[in-house]
Amino acid sequence: MELETKNKIIANYNMFFYATTCHVCKRFGDGVCLKKCGGCKMIAYCGRQHQKQHWSQHKSLCKATQDVLREFRLEDYSVTSEEWDDKKLNLILLVSFKLGRPLEIYEKEMFQFPRECTVCHEQDGQLLEDCQSCASVSFCKYHKDSIKHEHTCVPLELCFHSNLLFINGENNTLDLHYLQHVCDTDTFRNMNDFINTYGNIQTESEMLYNILAARHSQYITRPLTLFHAMQILDYVPQRKDLVIHVVAANYIEETTLMTWEILLHLIKATISLVVIMIGPELKYKSNPLRICDNCMLQKKKLSLEFHDVLYENYVRNPLFIKPDLVVGFNAGIHEHISNGETWTPSIQMLMKQNCPLILTCYMQKELEQEINRINTILDRKVNYLYSGKNPFASLRPFRILGPEQVFYQNHYLIVYRSLCS
Repeated sequence: MELETKNKIIANYNMFFYATTCHVCKRFGDGVCLKKCGGCKMIAYCGRQHQKQHWSQHKSLCKATQDVLREFRLEDYSVTSEEWDDKKLNLILLVSFKLGRPLEIYEKEMFQFPRECTVCHEQDGQLLEDCQSCASVSFCKYHKDSIKHEHTCVPLELCFHSNLLFINGENNTLDLHYLQHVCDTDTFRNMNDFINTYGNIQTESEMLYNILAARHSQYITRPLTLFHAMQILDYVPQRKDLVIHVVAANYIEETTLMTWEILLHLIKATISLVVIMIGPELKYKSNPLRICDNCMLQKKKLSLEFHDVLYENYVRNPLFIKPDLVVGFNAGIHEHISNGETWTPSIQMLMKQNCPLILTCYMQKELEQEINRINTILDRKVNYLYSGKNPFASLRPFRILGPEQVFYQNHYLIVYRSLCS
């Protein structure tokens, strides 16, 4: 499959890596002859020119990889898929240590997603055949008719073309003005329904529509997820001022701030919305947002606060404001057990707020892990109101190690009426 990148200069080609494409121009398929790097044998180019163009950036990683692979080999195909993925993660750590710096995202992807049979992990290029649609998956001659790829090819193809469109700088300006026309009398059942109704995406290309819909969803999944959780809770604000705490907030929350106004449109009784972002990874200190003319006429207000600390520290801060609702988007509470138990005091503080808690996660298996971790921290079984798929999850797929192969932000949802119950 020839992509429309043959004569284009892609400045941001290091944003992502695919083992079946030329790393620089991202072309792939039967019409493209790729040659692996003779050193690390993990990255490929369509010709000498593109290999030379990337060499100054690849040289140090190439040498470190060769040094590590003299002792660490990915050749034991008899291990389970989980063990195979663990070997890849260990290889990343070893190369990073050898290199003396953390790997870039695309460099990690070189080890996470090498050209190999997705069933048996065979890496001999002479035995492999690549999927001509998604550019993500290869099969050896024994597994080329495998049905394992049927359910992941479409989302992986969307992931690849979303990445490609982004680095080409096309359609990267997102018009979200349609959000000001959403009101509390509107009905929508899920993310697709919402975007089909309001997104105003004008294109005859199904792929481009799906890419743009996925990008829109990345921005609006957070406020819509919270609104959906409020409906599950049958939550009616007791005051005209609504205070929301966003725990474990990070740069993703910082890049989607302008969409929180939608709650002023959907929650009729709310006049003032205060969204407080709390998390040690935050960079913003303040970010004034201009709300739409209609909200201004109704004298509605939206204010944002940022606190780059753990939740327990924010609660002890003199600037603390008691929340009406608390939400954690893809917070990963279960992932930080070995990292100083940073979540234990924060969960205890969340319990003391005695208000609804909404959590999201990427994978179904994380649902039980999050629930179990909270139960362990509080030393009792905490009843939840809902646990399952989130109809307002992001539509944008991302690659991941494991049988799922892709994940979506806020894919699964847990709703607690309170951690006190």
